[in-house]
This record gives sequence, C-alpha cells and structure tokens, in this order.
Amino acid sequence: MVRELRLWWRLRPVLKQFQELAKMKLSVNVVIQMLALVAQGVNQAQDLLPPRAKFWALVVLSGVQGVAAVLAHFANPDGTPATEPYRKQK
Repeated sequence: MVRELRLWWRLRPVLKQFQELAKMKLSVNVVIQMLALVAQGVNQAQDLLPPRAKFWALVVLSGVQGVAAVLAHFANPDGTPATEPYRKQK
C-alpha cells in the first residue's frame, strides 16, 4: 500500500498536466479525426507500406482516433469539462 501511495504522489504532477491536455475543443477533435480518417484511407488504398506495416499503421491510427474520441467525450465543445454545463457563447 505504501508503494502505491508513493507512486501516486510521484505521478500527481504528470496527471495534472494530462488533465490540462485533455481539454479538447471540438475543432481540435474534428481536425484529428479527419486527418486520421484520410490517413486510414490512404493506408488502405495505396501500397506505400508492406502488409505487416499496413496492419500496424491501422492499429496505431485507430488508437489515435480512439484516444481523441475519449478525450472529446469528456469535454464540452469549447474545451471545458463535460461536468460543467455548456453555454454557447455568442
């Protein structure tokens, strides 16, 4: 238990930084998703990579899209946490 507490204490600053990075605006999410979608299409349509590398590119791009989607899920379109009510600014 003490080891876990020490680990938590050391990781606290890193987790705080990650929380700042996790504030994803809608526009950032759209750009990431569209670029990954285009990369997925190019990966499948063109023979730029060998078959084994094509598979790993597919896995990595899917992971990037998944992480972006999860981060966007917990944020309002303006980047505030989803636990706060979203008020559209005019």
